[in-house]
Amino acid sequence: MTLPHLHAALTRTDWAALAEQKEVLANEVASIRSARALLTEYECTSAADLALHHADDLDGILHWLDALMDAAQQDGFPVVFHTTPE
Repeated sequence: MTLPHLHAALTRTDWAALAEQKEVLANEVASIRSARALLTEYECTSAADLALHHADDLDGILHWLDALMDAAQQDGFPVVFHTTPE
């Protein structure tokens, strides 16, 4: 099964820029989780729940990017990985 459109998109991908963007996104998720812990400590549960909801959504995007980048690397694309906090 060939996926010419996906292959074309992956071929045009700036892997270094994607890695940088992913790193920023991961740092934002970590910041949201830290903010949630701080808000919870001060019993601001509604803001904390909202922050956690957004962090969970962003985690989903990060997991998708991980899977896409892993698959692209396996197919020989020059993927760049940065170590990010989990």
